[in-house]
Amino acid sequence: MPSIEKEPKWPESQGRTYWRSLRELAASSEYRQYVERAFPPHAAEKLDGPSRREFLRVIAASLALAGATGCRWPKETIVPYGKRPDNRIPGVPAHFATAMELGGVASGLLVTSYDGRPIKIEGNPSHPINQGAASAIEQASVLELYDPDRSRRPSQRDKDQTTDRSWDEFATYAKERMTAWRAQKGKGVYVLSEASSSPSLSDMRQCWLEALPETKWLEYEPVSNDNEREGTRLATGTPLLAHPKLDRAEIILSLEADPLGRHPAALKLARDFIVGRNPDGESVNRLYAVESYYTTTGAMADHRLIMPSGSIELFALYICAELFHKQNLEIPENLQPIKVALEPFLDHKIYPKYIPIIAKELTSHKGRSVILAGPQQSEIVHALVYLMNWLLDSIGKTITYTEAPDPKRATHLDAIRSLKEDMNAGIVQALIILGGNPAYDSPVDLNLPGELANLEHTIHLSLYENETSQRCRWRLPRAHFLESWGDARAYDGTICAIQPLIAPLYEGKSAIELLSSMLEEKPQSGYEIVRRVMKIQMGEANFEARWQTFLHDGILSDSRYNEITPDVTSAALLDVIANTSNEPIPFGKDKLELVFVPDSKIYDGRFSNNGWLQELPDYHTKLTWDNAAMISPALAEELSVRNGEMILLRYEDRRELEIAAYIMPGQAQYSIMLPLGYGRTAAGRAGNGVGFNTYQLRTTSAMNCRTGLYIEPLGYAYPLAMTQDHHFIDLVGMRERERRIGELIREADLDEYKKNPDFLHQEEAHHTVHPLWKEQEYPNHKWGMAIDLNSCIGCNACVAACQAENNIPVVGKKQVKNGREMHWIRIDRYFKGDANEPEIAHQPVACVQCENAPCEQVCPVAATTHDHEGLNAMVYNRCIGTRYCSNNCPYKVRRFNFFNYQKDLQDMEKMQYNPDVTVRSRGVMEKCTYCTQRIEAVKIAAKNDGRAIADGEIIPACAQTCPTKAIVFGDLNNKQSRAAQLHAKSRSYFMLGELNIKPRTAYLAKIRNPNPELAVEEDV
Repeated sequence: MPSIEKEPKWPESQGRTYWRSLRELAASSEYRQYVERAFPPHAAEKLDGPSRREFLRVIAASLALAGATGCRWPKETIVPYGKRPDNRIPGVPAHFATAMELGGVASGLLVTSYDGRPIKIEGNPSHPINQGAASAIEQASVLELYDPDRSRRPSQRDKDQTTDRSWDEFATYAKERMTAWRAQKGKGVYVLSEASSSPSLSDMRQCWLEALPETKWLEYEPVSNDNEREGTRLATGTPLLAHPKLDRAEIILSLEADPLGRHPAALKLARDFIVGRNPDGESVNRLYAVESYYTTTGAMADHRLIMPSGSIELFALYICAELFHKQNLEIPENLQPIKVALEPFLDHKIYPKYIPIIAKELTSHKGRSVILAGPQQSEIVHALVYLMNWLLDSIGKTITYTEAPDPKRATHLDAIRSLKEDMNAGIVQALIILGGNPAYDSPVDLNLPGELANLEHTIHLSLYENETSQRCRWRLPRAHFLESWGDARAYDGTICAIQPLIAPLYEGKSAIELLSSMLEEKPQSGYEIVRRVMKIQMGEANFEARWQTFLHDGILSDSRYNEITPDVTSAALLDVIANTSNEPIPFGKDKLELVFVPDSKIYDGRFSNNGWLQELPDYHTKLTWDNAAMISPALAEELSVRNGEMILLRYEDRRELEIAAYIMPGQAQYSIMLPLGYGRTAAGRAGNGVGFNTYQLRTTSAMNCRTGLYIEPLGYAYPLAMTQDHHFIDLVGMRERERRIGELIREADLDEYKKNPDFLHQEEAHHTVHPLWKEQEYPNHKWGMAIDLNSCIGCNACVAACQAENNIPVVGKKQVKNGREMHWIRIDRYFKGDANEPEIAHQPVACVQCENAPCEQVCPVAATTHDHEGLNAMVYNRCIGTRYCSNNCPYKVRRFNFFNYQKDLQDMEKMQYNPDVTVRSRGVMEKCTYCTQRIEAVKIAAKNDGRAIADGEIIPACAQTCPTKAIVFGDLNNKQSRAAQLHAKSRSYFMLGELNIKPRTAYLAKIRNPNPELAVEEDV
């Protein structure tokens, strides 16, 4: 068994010290030796290379392995997003609007297609949520399209044997079964579907229930917002959907909500939040986050209160009581009983200092404040949030509500529980599963996998032959959303078009096509179904024109949900408050809390076989190819647990799991966070056996959070591949810690910035340098970039965009551990403050295109050189792999190909690659180019049109997908360009600018807005 690395005790951080990891904070001699090497340990060892099996496993989900049908055009007409040409021109990309549905919510996408093959996914500018941005998951979904591990053809299981079948053979079986089911009106027939907002699927569901009226149709998702639905039902009698308006909110209180990260409308909410975060504006919002683990929102908070997830309900009651009793709010007569019921919660036993101050802030900004709750919080928290927002006059201003879709449906937990109960009772005769993987992600105490295997008639439609498919009689390949027709609603209700960009590669069908084939003598195509349903939505008048616009724009305008504002119905809520204890839960090392959270990359496990997502470093832990149990530094010290040590998690009912520990600064002391989605056994070659299956501890009584957990260290280590200490910048700063603070991350409090806007330049006065020779001039274009650290939320969208745009390979866990990851842009995550209660700052780092580039001075073959517009270009044919340039780069942004990941590929295996970007071979150094292919494309178009390039016309992949527009690119010679204006701002600085290398990328300092009453050292 691997030994556990001895980790020195970390001291308390002093002042404004920033640190990437606990190892850096401890600053041991071993760590100094680690970072003083050009590459992490083992990176320069003998290149024995991976075995063929390991190589194929790693790249299986990162390569485009398509069949002979890969370049077929779909038979139906689809409409390109831009100007529609009369004929397609080979080699000229077309852009099509489509959508991806996840958890019943559609994201609007714009997909680039070359000669009939989709290669790049971006956000649809017309979509109300995406508005041109796309998350890492959405961008990586193009890789899923070409995944060779996808289900390829129908198959049938008989006992332990599985036989490949054709769709005609399944049709024969389905016709026989439908005859029998119709005779009994569908009694004993169950349909279990994923969450979907598709009008077409809803229509087919209605057709199914008309034909088989006694069918029981259920919906299950392992991750959902059901607590919000039921909480608003408790408060108003109607299940509601909350729509925060963060651009209007000046005070935001997040109760373990993550509107900037996990929320279905996170792209819009992040953009709106940053609109209210402009330090040069009239007002700057203030964010309070109360949470047990670090969320994307918590990392942006001005004040972050760390507490166990199970204590947040009591905290919400304390805040609510304070608002009712001490903040001079007008309390309506019908809410007076609630005021009385809240009196026991006026005795603040946890965080007594924060509660009156936060309540005061909320009420002093009445109509301009908002309170949000996370989906894992209880129904009562969501009910209290609605009550408090109503009391603060926020509803209709900083938050709106719409009626939840399908308000009469059971919760996902009740649905899967009722299915199991009916299985036990022998009622279920046939089960049709549309997507999902309930055998893997359903509550473990239901033992659904065993029950599935015993059913005689089970059909599973799925992209992969996953854990559920293996237990079903029929396994049917599902069409990817990029190869099927469909529709779905965005979070605000806007209907989005899903249209194919390529014919199905693996005989897949969509859910609506499967239902039609089973129901109808002459099945309808997906196109026919969607067109028929949209005709009902749009009406007969002028339908053809509206249909074409729908396909062109990707959305149906004016189809949003209607806003409603129901009054608070106090009876049910009053009863809950009266029966809630005001005593804090007694947490301790012998009574810990377990919190389940969807993984930031592979979500609930459905994206496990996606190599891009597996290798994407988590935005806070920087962990790749694994999950781990997040524990606090204080608890780790109390239990003598080391980072990477295997631990045993055990409930009081003896249910247990062995998993690696990750010591996470900012984690609540007695709370353990477990990411879901790993430990798969039937995900595919990239996803099988990766990480730990935390669903093994998730039961019907503990879907989100549970107390009564014990930890037992097992005394041996597990290898975790983390990038947090890779590519360390500024070795001098490692020895002179105080000097490094002012060079990499710059920030100030808002009051400090308002009083002294030039604080950065005063600090840099001693770095003034003078050139020794006449420097090169750039009379035409001078390309540059600005990155606003005040806007960056660390979401990883830019990293995924860069990988998709520039054909960056996946290298696998072993090579990441050796420091050989290939991402051209990274997001450095820094902590500041005490290890148990730190703040976080994000800093995207890529090649900054230095004018006096140190890499160019040492390259013996001039493989890296400057062009006439100031770009630090790479001539791959010249590079001989000395790595001198990487050693000489102070930013550590160059990547070296240790292995040739493209050597054995056939032409059809390269369908996902961007043809505008060179595919690099082994032994070549590569790096960010500011997306020079995009620069050249716009230059050529402008030259052909006889016009100048407009500001903002050239957008690199990272800037294009950034939801908060933290990255801006432009011509620095054009003083009116946004990039040049950002360079000229007082907050602008050059990282390591004192080296006189003249970087073209400027950073804008982060500005925090703490409450002056809490800005002093907090006594909690």
